[in-house]
Amino acid sequence: MVNLRPISAALHDKAKRELNEKPERIDEDLAALRQWLARTPHIRARIDDQFLVTFLRGCKYSLERAKEKIDMFYSVRTAIPELMRNRDPDKARTREIVRLGVGLPLPLTDGPDAPRIMLIRPGVYDPKQYTIEEVIKVSTMINDILMLEDDNMVIAGQ
Repeated sequence: MVNLRPISAALHDKAKRELNEKPERIDEDLAALRQWLARTPHIRARIDDQFLVTFLRGCKYSLERAKEKIDMFYSVRTAIPELMRNRDPDKARTREIVRLGVGLPLPLTDGPDAPRIMLIRPGVYDPKQYTIEEVIKVSTMINDILMLEDDNMVIAGQ
């Protein structure tokens, strides 16, 4: 039994129609990804259903593309550690950058199956006060949260 959070009927229909999601196959697809990850020692990935389905949906249920995307997801995190370590949302500097609103996911979408709208305002931060690496780090933190928690972004896009 797949352990996924429930989605709206509109998102469910969109996932079936546009992402090739077949609820009766999800278990099998997740098992295939887990088997591949078990045989891929250079990737130490999360293997929970919700996380893996995010990649399947993002690749329209192509197992090979999902594998490539997972590999790239973890490779980037390894290759650019300065953007991936010390990601503390309670750190004062992180909170300052979030409050600046450089990149904000807007709370409403155009409809129940519409993409997540991001407001990007690169001109609001002072480069003398914050580095581009700090801003990108906060942006990746927000994107990771959306990837894990926002079904509109995962299914309908951004």
